[in-house]
Amino acid sequence: MEKWYKWTAKDYMGLSVIPIEFLVGTLLGKLSLMQTNKILAVCVTVGLFFIGFLVMIFLFKEFLAEQWQKYKQRLWIKLLINALLVVGAFAILNFSRKLLPASMASAATTDEMSSLSLTLMLLAAVTPFLAPFAEELTFRYLLFGKIKGKGLKILMFFVSSILFGLIHWNNFNGDWVATIPYMVVGAYFALIYYFFDNIWGSIFVHWLFNSLNSIIPALFLVIMKILGAI
Repeated sequence: MEKWYKWTAKDYMGLSVIPIEFLVGTLLGKLSLMQTNKILAVCVTVGLFFIGFLVMIFLFKEFLAEQWQKYKQRLWIKLLINALLVVGAFAILNFSRKLLPASMASAATTDEMSSLSLTLMLLAAVTPFLAPFAEELTFRYLLFGKIKGKGLKILMFFVSSILFGLIHWNNFNGDWVATIPYMVVGAYFALIYYFFDNIWGSIFVHWLFNSLNSIIPALFLVIMKILGAI
């Protein structure tokens, strides 16, 4: 009987990257040294994500290169569409948060970020900058795109979106309810991947979305610190 999925040994390795990152990060986060030493905590977190990023790029470099050859055609038009879709991602995230009974806190508040040194502040912003590659390859490509059968694909559309939200639970101190808006955003990214029929479509939107959420705010805080405003 034909399998309902098309995973290879390499795909199984790719599927293990985020769970390993999540498990190791959660266990290390419980250590008192990690809780008291911000420098160590940031460096370890960035290190984990960087290793995961390199592993996923290595495993799927041929797939990414093949998809890029198709995606780069009329690239500027696609990038413009990506930019507009990022606006939609923020609108969906904010709308989803308003539907919850309590206001949701972001992964790092302004007060928390401003307490870090300038170097650590920018270093901490690197993690969400790298994450889209592993997350899109896992949740959009492996757990959704490679699934065969209309019914199963619809099911995995929801499953992959829920799992995408749940991996952010450490961002909210283990409050899974706070990850629901990210489940909705995950579904939005899945639709982008489906309609673009190319992994780079969802990667770019996810990357721009994370960059606006992390790198730009971090740069703003760095500038404010340099100017002595914080």
